[in-house]
Amino acid sequence: MSRPLAVVIGAGPGLGIALIRRFAKGGMTVGFMARRTDAVAAYQRELDAEGLETRGFVADAGDPAAVSAALADLSVTNGDPEVLIYNAAIIEPSRFVTRSGISEAQYSSARGWKARGEPVDFNYLMDSFRSNVAGAHHAAREVAPAMIARGRGTILLTGGVLAFGPWIEWGVTSLGKAALRSLGHSLFRELTPHGVQVATVAIHGTMARDTPYDHDRVADAYWRVHLRPRDEWEPDFHFKPHQDDGKDPDA
Repeated sequence: MSRPLAVVIGAGPGLGIALIRRFAKGGMTVGFMARRTDAVAAYQRELDAEGLETRGFVADAGDPAAVSAALADLSVTNGDPEVLIYNAAIIEPSRFVTRSGISEAQYSSARGWKARGEPVDFNYLMDSFRSNVAGAHHAAREVAPAMIARGRGTILLTGGVLAFGPWIEWGVTSLGKAALRSLGHSLFRELTPHGVQVATVAIHGTMARDTPYDHDRVADAYWRVHLRPRDEWEPDFHFKPHQDDGKDPDA
């Protein structure tokens, strides 16, 4: 009997690969997508060495044709996904009309992010929206019909504290997370009557190894959300170990 399929769009060295591992260890085959060929190959070697059942694809989350092709390939060999996790985003400190007030954002023990510097323009904003929001809509639209027909499925979106109030140095990312959360709430309303769970996982801190926001801890929360009984479904799941987490460190 084949394993159920989970798909992770937006595989990376932190939360992305932690999600792939967690769902594979939970008994699922995991198809994953990332933009760079070398990254996909490296993740695949690592996961194969651990004996996990995974399949990697080179696909940009903002390229609907590439995502559709990867999903079509997976459906032939592994059937339709029972879980979709959209974990892709363009993450870069940036402001809308004034220059960045920092050269780099660095929090906790996580690796820093170099700030954009100049305010963003129209094209940058649209490119970010493709990856941060529109790609999630496209992926959900691809997997939802089979989930509806089956009467079950889970769609999880990686959100964050920025969806609830923008941070001064993270304007574009804040906009994307707010729009992604709105998309998640709309999909929750649309798909819950069909037995499909949709939730945005709001991460209220910076993920870093050996902290309360360790990637493996966060990935385990996604797994627990996936397993929730229907009477516990809600459109937002808050990963927030401490009550005062989520304040703007650059304010």
